[in-house]
Amino acid sequence: MPIDEKTRDSYFSWKPEEDPEFAPMIYGRGTIGGKGRSLLFAIRMLRECGDAHLSRVCLPESIYFSTEMFHRFIESVPSLEGLISADDPNALERAFLLTPLPGEVTQAIKKFLSNINDPVVVRSSSMLEDSVKYSFAGKYLSTFFGNNTGGVDERTARVESEIKKIYARIYFPQAVSYKKRHGLGDDEMGIIVMRITGRWCGSFYYPTLGGVGYSKNYRRWTTRVRQEDGVLRLVFGLATMSTKRGYARTVSLTNPTLRPEGQNPDKVAFHAQEKFHVISWSNPDELTVVDVNKNWRQLLDNHADYEAFAQLYHREFESDMFMSVPKNMKVMSPDSKICFTFENFPKKYPKFFERMKMMLDLLENSMGVPADIEYAGEPADEQLYLIQSRPLWNNDCQENIIPPLEGKHVLLQADRMVTHGAAEHIKVIVYVDHHLYYTSPNFYTVARRLGEVNSALAGEPYILVSPGRIGSSNPELGVPVQYDEITNCCCIVELGLPRFGYMPELSYGTHFFSDLEVDNVLYMPVFDGEGRNIYDREWFKDAGWEQGPDPSIRIYRGDFSAYMDSQANRGVIIENISS
Repeated sequence: MPIDEKTRDSYFSWKPEEDPEFAPMIYGRGTIGGKGRSLLFAIRMLRECGDAHLSRVCLPESIYFSTEMFHRFIESVPSLEGLISADDPNALERAFLLTPLPGEVTQAIKKFLSNINDPVVVRSSSMLEDSVKYSFAGKYLSTFFGNNTGGVDERTARVESEIKKIYARIYFPQAVSYKKRHGLGDDEMGIIVMRITGRWCGSFYYPTLGGVGYSKNYRRWTTRVRQEDGVLRLVFGLATMSTKRGYARTVSLTNPTLRPEGQNPDKVAFHAQEKFHVISWSNPDELTVVDVNKNWRQLLDNHADYEAFAQLYHREFESDMFMSVPKNMKVMSPDSKICFTFENFPKKYPKFFERMKMMLDLLENSMGVPADIEYAGEPADEQLYLIQSRPLWNNDCQENIIPPLEGKHVLLQADRMVTHGAAEHIKVIVYVDHHLYYTSPNFYTVARRLGEVNSALAGEPYILVSPGRIGSSNPELGVPVQYDEITNCCCIVELGLPRFGYMPELSYGTHFFSDLEVDNVLYMPVFDGEGRNIYDREWFKDAGWEQGPDPSIRIYRGDFSAYMDSQANRGVIIENISS
């Protein structure tokens, strides 16, 4: 048996309930589910690695409920089979909320909350979330709870309600359809109740730094970056900002000053984070989005090291530049804005990236597969918390599969961040016209109409070509389609159109990209006007198309093929023309 398989078997056979440090955190017999078990395994490996910096990586205060508690609960739900067969998620959730949890769960939550008044998160940890191959990212539920009002009984009841909602999600359409599509059986649910990593800064609670990391870089933006270098997405504030298709700083762990967007100040400013997630004292049970340009005193007053993260972008007379944010700034110029560029972070905290690289390599070697983590921390105090750790799935194949293109009609060509694989003789391209999308106020309507096209093409694979970031939570960055609305799509092409403000982005860590990986959906970004990129706009203008259910959606029929080589960082979409 190859060593990686032995290592993988050791990883999956490890039982946290038998670990003296972790056993007191676990309630119920049996497994605590994939998310919980993988996190505790990672912490155990870090504790025992012998490196002083890695052994100090922290586990947030947390408790874990096993799948035994889930089974005891659902056995007590009246008429459960009828509720499931009725296919009414709201009715099912109402029934779950009216059903009491096992008494041990209530007592464990009360004990935990009696010592914690900081915000907490209630997270799913199902059996199937412990898969090397399948991603359940976003299929269940994680709920943020302010935990700052009411007595311990009231706060306990609130956490109990959130646990019941997570239990109900096992039977919701999103999870059911995902399991059906991949031929998976029934799932079982464990639960994590965890203190949110962070601190109160005025009326906002958040960590200074959060993000996701990978021990392998499968979306290289240049051949100067290697797959084995590993990659991070960093955000200021809660790491939740990094799991959406929004703004984050992407960093190669061996060359943290190299930017995917280049060094042009205008492009850096365009891609830089300007808003961050917090828990607000006045609205504690939901994530609050803070705009740093409206709340810049929050940054200056609460972060002595703010220059490691933020810069002042200034544009005047068609020239643009970055400068330091003055500590004594009284008012901001209308031609300026604050951006979280992390430009000075590698100089201020050079050991941070070394530590992250060592941790990701250790976890990969310990699991026998590439590692995928979520983290948070306070760099000024050298505090680093591991929030999640799991295997990273990638169907990586390195042979060159792009055929000779002489005499071929290339419709689209990319030179970075491509996946690896081929999709030949695809009969349909679904295209979103950027002019019409840009001028339409009905962004979400366009997304729903794409879902209708997807349903109409049931069983027929297609290539989706659309401006900006497909699946973005911000519709001004790209069509906010849900992944289950493009289930027949075999290849995604994101068009970068700077004049319209549409730019693809290296969205590591997002639920959207996790699903692409698992389903082997090919992906490539095309940057219009850049060398080695091709966007044949004349073909899309002149070729015959069918009008889709929205004016911005066109359907082209023909014979098309997609070829992508991740090692060479090249991808093409060609039209197969009969001779």
